[in-house]
Amino acid sequence: MPAGAVSDALAQALADGHTVAGEQLFAPEGLRALYGPRDHRPLWSGDRLDAARKVLADADTHGLNPADYHLAAIDAMRDDRSPGGRAARDLLLSDGLLLLGSHLRAGKVEAGGVRPRRQPRLADADLPSRLAFARDPVDFAAELTSSLAGYRRLRHALDHYRQLAASDGWPRVPDGPILRVGDGSAAVPPLRQRLQREGVEPVADIGSERFDAELEDAVRRFQARHGLQVDGAVGPRTRAALNVSAAQRAEQLVANLERRRWLGEAPGRRQVRVNAAAFTLDAIEGDAVALHMRVVVGRPYRPTPEFSDRIRYLVLNPYWEVPPRLAAQDKLPEIKRDPGYLAAEHLRVLTGWGADARELDPAQIDWQRLRGHVPYRLRQDPGPWNALGRIKFMFPNGHDVYLHDTPSRGLFAHAERGFSSGCIRVEQALALAEWLLQDDPRWTQAALREAIDSGRTRTINLRTPVPVHLLYWTAWVDSDGRAHFRRDLYTRDAALAEALTTPMQTR
Repeated sequence: MPAGAVSDALAQALADGHTVAGEQLFAPEGLRALYGPRDHRPLWSGDRLDAARKVLADADTHGLNPADYHLAAIDAMRDDRSPGGRAARDLLLSDGLLLLGSHLRAGKVEAGGVRPRRQPRLADADLPSRLAFARDPVDFAAELTSSLAGYRRLRHALDHYRQLAASDGWPRVPDGPILRVGDGSAAVPPLRQRLQREGVEPVADIGSERFDAELEDAVRRFQARHGLQVDGAVGPRTRAALNVSAAQRAEQLVANLERRRWLGEAPGRRQVRVNAAAFTLDAIEGDAVALHMRVVVGRPYRPTPEFSDRIRYLVLNPYWEVPPRLAAQDKLPEIKRDPGYLAAEHLRVLTGWGADARELDPAQIDWQRLRGHVPYRLRQDPGPWNALGRIKFMFPNGHDVYLHDTPSRGLFAHAERGFSSGCIRVEQALALAEWLLQDDPRWTQAALREAIDSGRTRTINLRTPVPVHLLYWTAWVDSDGRAHFRRDLYTRDAALAEALTTPMQTR
């Protein structure tokens, strides 16, 4: 068959529209950029065709659905040797690879959401050029896959938990009283079998009904991996985590592979990462964690959002402007109950902004007549009572979310710390401020303490803004290969996993 006939069919198919062999093309402009410079010569035949098809089929190992990448249509025309059939197969392979490359590079759905991207993001990674010059399709996909070790480890974990799920997973630990070291119970053998099957906390003598010290150590390790209170006892929360199925854990891993893709290569040598699902903050220098601390994040009905920005400045001894929603929902009922509430909380009532701002006498306001809306500004004075503590870390954003200190130190003692209205309260605000300002010799820890002790509100601009990533990682794998899971506080995992595994044409 003349090669020119296939090229002519390719050119005609690209000129005709946005469908090929009944399949919607996701990247028609990218295909034109790919094939035009090569005079519409086909890219895929023989071993290269087989390799390209395998890359698309292996999308499943990333928690993606191979059906999104024309795999069924490609297989259906496998033996079609006509110019039109070969041209269509070539175009669908390339279109599938461009779409898969975009998904590997930046995610299938929009960051923080569940809506699939209908068009691949081609420009930011120059995908047509990458595909044109890739030695083979395996290299093309590998170059677009996150090089971060955590991503590779998540893929291995996904394979492990899928295999467990396919072989009936693990037994449930039956309901009953709390199990502690020294107990003898018929519930202990299923507990031993459950831990043994997962393969992370292996235990001996799985038929024994004795809760011995070795089993207690295994339970403690399990609790640490799941963000639970590490007490070695199997109470309701530990039992609930044990009874999450292997299939559900695989679903979590699918969702968190996508969240890793949203992060990309995490550019910037210095960065702050907050994992709202784990209630932790890491200040990162290159490959090392310079600071690790606990945080308090949003309640389930006021969740902390997922997005990235840059910390640009700090405010010492900040005022707190109570957000209107909180003023109406939280503060107004307290004011109505207790006329002295505002004074006790160091809250002032203001109207207007800037030069037009004016303080009002709260005693002259009929608070009882207000319903669902506070038509005033409530502002809390700086001080040890201030809800923002002594330091706030600013990265202006549409969510009105930031990091800040807190006077409520006792909250950090809880294993789960979803207590805020969306902002992130940090455990070691002074240490974080010192780390962020380390390239500014004026701001030593002593200088920061002195400025805070002055009580004066002061803004400090960072010489170099520092990237901050607000993440929601309910699963990750550590450097020893142990999978860690967290409770899905904001119930986001299932919807995200469904968006990833459901073919796009059916959504």
